[in-house]
Parts: sequence; structure tokens; C-alpha cells
Amino acid sequence: MRLLPLFLTSLAVAAPIAPKKAEPQKPLTAAQKADFTKVIQPIFDAHCISCHGPKKEKGKLRLDTLEATLKGGKNPTFVMGKADSSMLLARVFLERTAGDVMPPKAEKPMTEKEKEAIYAFVEGQPIPDELSKAALTDTKTAVAEAKNAPKPKK
Repeated sequence: MRLLPLFLTSLAVAAPIAPKKAEPQKPLTAAQKADFTKVIQPIFDAHCISCHGPKKEKGKLRLDTLEATLKGGKNPTFVMGKADSSMLLARVFLERTAGDVMPPKAEKPMTEKEKEAIYAFVEGQPIPDELSKAALTDTKTAVAEAKNAPKPKK
């Protein structure tokens, strides 16, 4: 992604993100909805739903449906086409040692391909087929590893 390095550089020098009023979302195109369903939702299901789903809504944020994702939580999650002001992307692209990194440090991190797919979606761009395939492969691997991981004892 050509803007990805610029975004990552801006994170290093950006001040902490302050809560903002939600900007109105433009209606998504059919292609954007399809990208969400095919690529983004499986990533969220694998990495985010345990804390941002129907059973638990950390920060009043749910990422289990397109409508809930676009609604955001206590703060706006993102506005399509404005990737550089996205709280979601800021948290996903933080260094793994940062306190607010998502998914949390104790959980399996997203791969670069998964992050790039989310970035392309938030940017409002179509997710290229090669990136889509790579991100979905990484997501399937994460789901399989989670199923085979030993469960913590209570």
C-alpha cells in the first residue's frame, strides 16, 4: 500500500488521539460491502469479536456486523476515506509493546497482510485480489491455531 508507510510514520509522531464527534458516513458501495463481508469481517471475527462482539462490548464498540462497525463505540472507529484519522487503524498499527495495541498483547497479533487489508478498506479503496487472498489465508491460519491452542486452566 503506497500510503501505508506514511500512515505508520504519522503514528510515531502523532499526539494521543482525542475523542471526536462522529463524521457522517457516506453510503458504502456494493464493492465495499462485499470487501467487508469477504475479507474484513473474517479478520474481525478472528481477532476482535471476543472483546468487541455481542457478548462483550469494550469501549461500547462492536465489530461483529458492518452496521455496528460503522457506528463505532465511545469514539468513532473510522470514517471511510480518512485512514489517517482512524482510531481503529491507529490501535491496529501500534507497536506490540504499546499499551493500547489491538488486539491486546496477550492475543495473537494481526499479520501485516490483515492490517493492509483493513487499511485499504478504511481508505475506501478496493482490496486487491492478491492482498485479499493473503489476508484470508493468514486469518484462516489464526483461527486454526486458536482452535488447537491449549485452553488456560481456571
